Amino acid sequence: MAVCKRCGCAIPLGSKTCDICSTLGAIAPAQQPQVWTAPNQAVGPSELASSAVNWATAPGVRPANSAEVIKAKKAMRRAFWIFAVVGAISVGLGALAELAELSALRGLFNWASVGEGAIFLLLAYWTQRGSFIATALGTGLYVIDSVLLLVTGHFSIVRVLIIIALVRAVLSANLLRQQRQQAMSTLGGVDQTRVA
Repeated sequence: MAVCKRCGCAIPLGSKTCDICSTLGAIAPAQQPQVWTAPNQAVGPSELASSAVNWATAPGVRPANSAEVIKAKKAMRRAFWIFAVVGAISVGLGALAELAELSALRGLFNWASVGEGAIFLLLAYWTQRGSFIATALGTGLYVIDSVLLLVTGHFSIVRVLIIIALVRAVLSANLLRQQRQQAMSTLGGVDQTRVA
């Protein structure tokens, strides 16, 4: 009796693999694991170690999403919806108040609110794409709008809750931005060492 080269089971003499391994090999050939090999021009152990690290973090190997990243993406999605809803309401009610000449709504909604709503919709688009600057600008604009409404005598606890959610979104956008920069610097380091 001989031993199968793949699985190590007993096979008849003259065979290289057992029936199961040969069938599986015909369907899906065995993939050999990647093995790191030292570069030929390696000078010292530090260069060998950096080469091994670069191989381990090669492009195409994605780190797993952590709980912080998932929460950050949810906060960004929430900010997107806040900006989109505020923008749509401002554009819709502002246009309705001006075009239908509704004097009851003109005190709060007019052509200026249509412009502000258009800005919020634009910021919502860029926030959805993960822009830190758009999230920060939208939050700042919403805070300014809330302060102006507070000065005119319109206070709402809902606005305070929305501001808290938007501040969290800004912090989350900053976290995601730092993660992208770190990933880009890691990929940049990998590319530079592979060129060298």
